[in-house]
Amino acid sequence: MLKETMIEPAERDLTDLIYAALLGERSWQDFLDRLNALIPGGVSTLFFHDEKSGEGGISLAAGLDADTARDYAAHYVGLNPWMHNVARTPLGTGIIGERIVPRDEFVRTEYYADFLRRREIEAGVGVTLWREEACSFLLSTLTARIDPDANQQVADLLTRLTPHLTRAFRYYRTGRFDGALAQFGGSLLESPDVGVIVVGEGMVVRAASPRAEALLSSGAVVGLTAMGRLRLRDEAAAMLLKQMLARDYAGPRSLSTHLGAYRLTLVKAEAEGATGYFSGLAATLIIEEARPAGAPDMGWLARRYGLTRAETRTVEGIVAGLTPIQVAESRGIGLETVRAQLKAVYAKTDVNSQAGLVRIAFGFPPPR
Repeated sequence: MLKETMIEPAERDLTDLIYAALLGERSWQDFLDRLNALIPGGVSTLFFHDEKSGEGGISLAAGLDADTARDYAAHYVGLNPWMHNVARTPLGTGIIGERIVPRDEFVRTEYYADFLRRREIEAGVGVTLWREEACSFLLSTLTARIDPDANQQVADLLTRLTPHLTRAFRYYRTGRFDGALAQFGGSLLESPDVGVIVVGEGMVVRAASPRAEALLSSGAVVGLTAMGRLRLRDEAAAMLLKQMLARDYAGPRSLSTHLGAYRLTLVKAEAEGATGYFSGLAATLIIEEARPAGAPDMGWLARRYGLTRAETRTVEGIVAGLTPIQVAESRGIGLETVRAQLKAVYAKTDVNSQAGLVRIAFGFPPPR
């Protein structure tokens, strides 16, 4: 049995590690490693299980190699008898495996015989930390120790740690997503023609740029349901977004479609390991005014990127095929003035070449 003198300092250490990981001072791997040090022959994991699809996976582990984690997600998740009843276990309460499946039944399962016993694992302890839709997020420890009384001490420890871990879910799924918008750059977020929305599981809006908030309020392209979930007027785009928010999605990382005068771009967020575990699935919806068809619309380009009249005339010359010297001569200004205007335009449009200016003027993505 674990002695009380071992549990108390371990609990303090683990609690400190949770908040240190939230602050970026330590890693979630440090937390799992410290927990696993308490367990004889232990394997500790942060993992999820989707009851509806029957799928699951290990997001972070201590005492388990990557190949075994992949084997679990690919095959053994469907054989795990504990997961058949996990949705009916109390949220936030640590439970030993024997309370979910009696041991005499458990040792006759393929999961025990083919997956656990081969790794000298005899029992498990777990706690459901968070539930979202049909998906449960759990902290689990597997152990070589059969003694249910000793394992119950670990279950009680997990129960006491759960409130702190629940705060981690709330933190990652709310406040951190304000920073998710920053990856698109200030010029895009400040543009009057572009809206950026970070969407989480269940079509929940986690963050929105100022332009996106205005679009949500108007309801012309996107809006909110009575339950506060994102609603898209374009059914095809809505279906694509829901697919991207599915755990088994294996399609393109970005997709685009058009809705009237707007272009909608969907980008699948890539968050792996502990960050992805706590933050959940997410995708980004970029809504931008579509460029008019035909010849480049310099007025549209100027409005979108905040170009001055002089800068617009310089870009117009470049798009027409003139060199900077020819632009200077045609406008009766110095070459250095043209170069200074081009430099300012490059900064506003986030391109660094004349070819890039031509591409965005005709509605194509800038070269990368």
